[in-house]
Amino acid sequence: MFFKKSNNNVYKDRNQIEFVCLEQIVPEEHLLRKIENVIDFSFIHKYTKEYYSENKGRPCIDPVILFKIIFLNYFYGKNSVRATIEEIKVNMAYRWFLGLSITDTVPNYSTFSQNYIRRFKNTNVFENIFSTVITKLFEMNLVDTSVIFVDGTHVKASANKHKIIKKQVKVIADKYQKAMEEEINEYRKEMGREFYDDDSDGSGFTVNEETGEIIESNTKTVTVSTTDRDCGMFIKGEHERQLAYVDMCCCDKNGWNLGFHVNPANMHDSKAFLPFFEEVVIKYNPEVICGDAAFATGLIAKTTQKYGIKLLVPYVRPRGKRASFSKSSFEYQPEIDAFLCPNNKLLYRSNIDRKGYFQYRIPKHECKSCPFFKECVKSASSKTITRHIYSDFLESTKKLRLSDFGKNTYKLRKVSIERMFAEAKEYHGLRYTRYRGLQKNKNYRYLLYACYNIKKLALLVDKWKTKRA
Repeated sequence: MFFKKSNNNVYKDRNQIEFVCLEQIVPEEHLLRKIENVIDFSFIHKYTKEYYSENKGRPCIDPVILFKIIFLNYFYGKNSVRATIEEIKVNMAYRWFLGLSITDTVPNYSTFSQNYIRRFKNTNVFENIFSTVITKLFEMNLVDTSVIFVDGTHVKASANKHKIIKKQVKVIADKYQKAMEEEINEYRKEMGREFYDDDSDGSGFTVNEETGEIIESNTKTVTVSTTDRDCGMFIKGEHERQLAYVDMCCCDKNGWNLGFHVNPANMHDSKAFLPFFEEVVIKYNPEVICGDAAFATGLIAKTTQKYGIKLLVPYVRPRGKRASFSKSSFEYQPEIDAFLCPNNKLLYRSNIDRKGYFQYRIPKHECKSCPFFKECVKSASSKTITRHIYSDFLESTKKLRLSDFGKNTYKLRKVSIERMFAEAKEYHGLRYTRYRGLQKNKNYRYLLYACYNIKKLALLVDKWKTKRA
């Protein structure tokens, strides 16, 4: 065994008194210096002033310091306030960033959470901080909103996946589904058919979370966590089942996060997009919205084109096995609203179902005399082809997808929104959340995405300075 020799001379510098200042200790190239050079965090005072009293109570901790402690969490991906507080005690760069001297007492780890409960919980402080950073980016002309990229990413919830219950809930139709049913009833009126009942009470139909299609149902069974009732069970491909939230986000081609919504993980992207579009995306007035296959639905295409915005989505291959006489074998004739079959017979519109699909059929006697009858029809008495009421809107997206602009633009997804999610999860703690409840996750996500933009801005400005030098 080796023992440390007792030699007081080795440790003589430990008790040495020196005159130093934090400004000299923190390196010039430190990340926090770069951040301070691009953002003046004193704007936080403006948004928190009304929640403090100037002449009542004990002196408070500066709210800028409180929020900067959380910023340090997200700048360095530390998903623990306790760990950050312990780091502040010994990290001179952190103290410099917070404006604390070497001997100042560091706030307790519970200080911010208590302030959140008592002051900031039901306020717009978090959203205002995020919006201020976005405004800064626009002032510097760094954002290009001609093309907005949208996508969703799952964030693991702070909940035990084994502590769950099954619950029957009524399915409440949103305004988009109700509008589509009204349109379906108009077509049924033209055909002389009965209306589908109004579903304002949530009975009668629901939404398939995999396809975004409307299916008949009065209620559905959902998995509810007993730990965090706002999250949802997430199952996708070969992934294990887990409780999570899904962040629906949008960014420009440069990867700046321009807005988000937090939803339960069992909400499909196609269903979560439309409220997000009307509340967040539309205010940027984009020319094109680019999304993955989850957004390739007729309802989304119709809604975006209603506002004069083009939808760029990839090709979605039809599900199921390929058949010799699949829908692609039947050519649609828009002039007469009919399909031409491989035997040169016409299938005319005969009905529309509750999902919004027109049904085109051919007279039975013509179908049975066809030489392809056994291969084409198989189990039915005559062939039926379906076409959704919003198919025309999806057809217009096809032209954009096949154009040179569409092909080149879609390639930018991997260096914009997909890269944004990757960096936020790898470096800023987005992979999982320690907060419970939809509203609390939303509030803290404002700070996380604000920190993502701030760090990106700081590194970009520093890069400019290096090039000029």
